[in-house]
Amino acid sequence: MTNRTPISARLLGPVLAGFFIMGFCDLVAPITGRIAADFPAEEQTAVSFLPTMVFLWFLVLSTPLAALMNRIGRKATALIGYAFTVVGLMVPWAAGAACRLTWYFVGFGLLGIGNTFVQVAVNPLLATIVPGERMTSYLTVGQIFRNTSLLLLAPLVTALVAWTGSWRLLLPIYAGLTVIGGVWLQLTAIPEPPRSERSAGLAECFRLLKNRRVLLSALGVACFIAGDVAIGYLSVRLIDNPSSILTTTGFYACRIVGTLVGAWVLVRFSDVKYLAWNMAVGLVLAVALIFVRNEAAIYAAIGVLGFVMACVFATFYAVATKAVPERANEVAGLMILAIAAGAVSGPVCGAVIRATGNPHAGMIFVTACLAYMLWAALRLGRDKNEKRLL
Repeated sequence: MTNRTPISARLLGPVLAGFFIMGFCDLVAPITGRIAADFPAEEQTAVSFLPTMVFLWFLVLSTPLAALMNRIGRKATALIGYAFTVVGLMVPWAAGAACRLTWYFVGFGLLGIGNTFVQVAVNPLLATIVPGERMTSYLTVGQIFRNTSLLLLAPLVTALVAWTGSWRLLLPIYAGLTVIGGVWLQLTAIPEPPRSERSAGLAECFRLLKNRRVLLSALGVACFIAGDVAIGYLSVRLIDNPSSILTTTGFYACRIVGTLVGAWVLVRFSDVKYLAWNMAVGLVLAVALIFVRNEAAIYAAIGVLGFVMACVFATFYAVATKAVPERANEVAGLMILAIAAGAVSGPVCGAVIRATGNPHAGMIFVTACLAYMLWAALRLGRDKNEKRLL
């Protein structure tokens, strides 16, 4: 029997809470529909750029934050991210229900900055307490915590609207949970190894794109994030009734199921083959959602999309890392940069909807993202087979 290093639940708890808090920034895309309802038609274009304010910061800050983390440590970096998150959530709340759209841009911009800090710090913080051979499984657990925070979004919004007439109380609730998570992390002594290695620079990250598997995977992550944010943006618009945000609940509930199933499948079957099958199903569903108007069918299709997209990030990340294992730090930096692709989803989908007057047309963008991911999975699988034959 293999001896396994015990993992302290005392240390693991506050770190997994970080994954839960990490999901708070994803409220922006599905909530833009409710924000838009409070503003006139001439400001609708600006509202569609709100998700951009979150994801833009992954492009701007990922490399500088990696360098900062080497100096101040992972825990301190995460705590700074929590502070930005709290302020970002509270700015539009403090500005009042009748606030100008500018306050949402300021608040969600700060939320994006905070989430970049958290994303950069929490994954390696988990690595300090989990043995390397069990890292993948615990990263999967972390994603379950993140998806759970997204799963709770729709029920919370629905309940708040029923009780108070507005969704906005969600902002201080999330801020309060972030404070609790920050205090918990601060009071937990997590041993961090000294980091003397040099941080990966932006140029070093981009040089890795000369490796075809890294290039395909990085673009795959970009398409995954862009498509994921677009689904969040569109799902609440595909059904014209007050409970339409429940499509978000179905999406993330099925994603949790997909994560659990994927964790079992990926240790037994080829990761890129499993990805290809999932992307094929997702592509068919995305095309169908351009035309389908039946509410039950839309709920079902969005849910299955959540399932098939559950393991995309993990698969592309693993493929890129295995392609250049000696450059794992640079791969991590490149994947964080790729998350910035989520910034384009709101503006592109918003422009398509305004041009056509049809929210279902926005699924064309999701279809394009899924089509690339399917092609990339097939190409990566073919490369793997060719290498095996050599």
